[in-house]
Amino acid sequence: MPHFEESYKKYREKGVHYFALEGDGLTMPENQAFAGEWGYSFPIVTLADSKLSGYDVVTMPSTFVINAFGRVVFQGDGDYEKYIEASLKDAPYPYLAKNKVASECEKAAEAFAKGDYTTARTLANELLAGEPAEEVAADASHIVGRCEAFAKLWRDEADAAKADGRYEDALSAVENLATHFKGEELGDKAGDEAKELKKDKDAKAEIKARKDLAKVLAANKKLKTKEDKLSALYKFYEKNEGTAAASDAKAMAEAIKDSKLFK
Repeated sequence: MPHFEESYKKYREKGVHYFALEGDGLTMPENQAFAGEWGYSFPIVTLADSKLSGYDVVTMPSTFVINAFGRVVFQGDGDYEKYIEASLKDAPYPYLAKNKVASECEKAAEAFAKGDYTTARTLANELLAGEPAEEVAADASHIVGRCEAFAKLWRDEADAAKADGRYEDALSAVENLATHFKGEELGDKAGDEAKELKKDKDAKAEIKARKDLAKVLAANKKLKTKEDKLSALYKFYEKNEGTAAASDAKAMAEAIKDSKLFK
């Protein structure tokens, strides 16, 4: 698991998606507490809450690598990163969902791969405005569509996170919009929104609470008894009551209190 975390941090910005499937029967709050204690940041899927609950997780291989074309290129134990590297060579445009574009669209695709969605969309729209050949139009439209898909994804994530009081996640989403759509009205507004969030009293309190909860969970790993861990979580809840982080801490405590699996 520690190596999986290292691999996640190494490749997550290169277009590689990671998730771990928990198969021991823990609940989502238990998994959150477990990840917090070990400092894991990769997504963890709680088996019982997923569509994978019918799979035999006991005998299935520990690791799968699926390339950009949906093909399983590795399954099992061992050095899976070399298969990630090989797959990345076949996917020159991360997140574009296309490994080859018409030559006229290459500059737009390269800008997309660099995360400059403003330039990518501008170049692609310029091609579309010039009555291009069918292949060029299809690729240019695809690039525009991918840019707009990410704009919607981050906007939706920001709105949902703010509604749930997850201001740290909201800030991350609007900063993604500001960075990748810099120079566009969309990006400029997101940049202003990020500044406002950083100054907002509730947002500042929530972000601080999240950071403090991470510290509590990291410290819990060193505690010897479950009772001590529960005490730390309940103390955090009482001190930060009213924040979403406090609610999560209480949910973790309640989940692990009677758990036979969580140590």
